Amino acid sequence: MMFLILLELNGRPADQYGDLERAVKALGNWSNRVRGQWIVESRFNASQIRDLLKPHLDSGKDRMFVARISKNWAGTGMGDGFQEWMNRRNFDAPKVG
Repeated sequence: MMFLILLELNGRPADQYGDLERAVKALGNWSNRVRGQWIVESRFNASQIRDLLKPHLDSGKDRMFVARISKNWAGTGMGDGFQEWMNRRNFDAPKVG
């Protein structure tokens, strides 16, 4: 499944969020071509992603929003290879059973 993670990091200098960056990258295939935003292909659902990343945020200062995204997307200025990368991603929910 594909997710958009929006982050507003106000708690400390940007270079002190290495633990958060490593946690996002550990979720699965990722892209962060827009500052403060990540697109991630992950087996986790939105609530699980929030719960996995929350310990790396400064409570009361940082903000995060996680949402599942669909194949219905569009972008411009995203750089070389982005469209191909997105077209190779799995947007479907895992099959049960």
